Amino acid sequence: MPVGAHELVEMTAIAIAVGILAQVVADRVRLPSIVFLLLFGLLVGPDLLGIIEPRAFGEGLRAIVTIAVAVILFEGGLQLHYVDVAAVGRAVRNLVTVGVVVTVLGASAAAHWIADLPWMLALLFGAIVSVTGPTVINPLLDRVKVKRRVDTVLRGEGILIDPIGAILAVVVLEWIATAEASVWEGLMGFVFRMGVGAVVGVAGGWLLGRVLRIRGIFPDELKNLVVLAWVLTLFAIAEAFSAESGLAAVVLAGMAVRRESIPRQSQLRRFKGELSVLFISILFILLSAYLPLETVSAVGWKGVMTVLVLMVVVRPLNVLASTWKSGLSWRERVFVMWISPRGVVAISIASFVALLLQSEPTELVEAGLTAADGDALLALVFLTIAITVVVQGVTAGAVSRLLGVHAEARRYAVVVGANRLGRTVGLLLREHGWEPLLIDTNGWQVAAARRAGLPALTGNSLDRRVLEEADLDEASILIATTTNQETNFLVSQLAKDEYHL
Repeated sequence: MPVGAHELVEMTAIAIAVGILAQVVADRVRLPSIVFLLLFGLLVGPDLLGIIEPRAFGEGLRAIVTIAVAVILFEGGLQLHYVDVAAVGRAVRNLVTVGVVVTVLGASAAAHWIADLPWMLALLFGAIVSVTGPTVINPLLDRVKVKRRVDTVLRGEGILIDPIGAILAVVVLEWIATAEASVWEGLMGFVFRMGVGAVVGVAGGWLLGRVLRIRGIFPDELKNLVVLAWVLTLFAIAEAFSAESGLAAVVLAGMAVRRESIPRQSQLRRFKGELSVLFISILFILLSAYLPLETVSAVGWKGVMTVLVLMVVVRPLNVLASTWKSGLSWRERVFVMWISPRGVVAISIASFVALLLQSEPTELVEAGLTAADGDALLALVFLTIAITVVVQGVTAGAVSRLLGVHAEARRYAVVVGANRLGRTVGLLLREHGWEPLLIDTNGWQVAAARRAGLPALTGNSLDRRVLEEADLDEASILIATTTNQETNFLVSQLAKDEYHL
């Protein structure tokens, strides 16, 4: 039944309100927000209270999902610190290459032999669930603190694998629709899309970083909005060249901007983080309300068994193959094996396929796929998301403590001045469990600090780019120990005003 603009505005407003309410409740009871977003979405959906009918949005729902995912992935790329990723680069690289192959093959086999999906649909399911994603990984790791390199591996995998999985799913769908297409042609299509995303993302992100470093080019109050507009433009440019390449573009653009150490980058990350929370809330409410409950129940125990095989067989095989000789301890590897919740990208791709099959395109009908197949695929993907998010989200904290990978809140301190006093302060901080970083313009003093085993950075502490490189936004305290009292005052004031220290 068609609805007017007034009803759509009402449903959008309710989705936002219910989504934020779910976030607040989750924070109060100390459980993953995604659990409550799924529950609240089902509650307000057409099968229960009937307050929200996502299908009434039509193609507008796909537009909302696409823009929101682009912003979320850019924010994810912006959060990735190159130094941290480089330290666990082997594991992350293998998880998004070797790991994808293992997951696609394992998930496809499980979907075919357990859930009785035809091979073509099972292969599409395997491609879709190869993604994890920052929409679920980041909120989970924000709540459950784990060791830094485990955190980096999981966040890096989630952010980088989303565009890979999305492009792979589109390529598989095109391969199914084109009977004459060879595997080689499908592979070339995948490489082309990734290449377009890489070129547009890296070039656009680098240019954005350079522009933002020009003092006074934009008013401070508009910089965040300029970045948002720039990112969406990069996404649109990449999509104009090749479908789904925009996801790769925004991830790489975020990483490129992070490396440029632009002024006020911490404020940009906070702004994008708040946008991500808003978009994640809206998306999960709308998408969890989208699927009829009877379709999910029709999948039955076979669907549940398929998801369990994904969790306890396919994922461990993936991590075993990907983290061999990676430097991760066996405890860290086991935790990575356990954490692989699926998120918005998976359900959005499955929704797109289901909508496509509803229109019964000739190519897919001739390939043997029907609208019922689309509903079955969507139901199995939704079940995968629900089970992995709820089970892994609820147990992540206990498992991290059991395996000894749980980390207390980071105690990070920046010491301005690597002179004798600064080095003494740094050593005392370390003795009391803090992670100190020293900053000094004098290379000799920095070298002396490093000889004492203290991490140190050469640069002017009044230069915001140096403070960004020092990750001052992650510090709990700043201590100024230089012999110049004016410098001590100014850097302390800067830390208080812009970094709330």
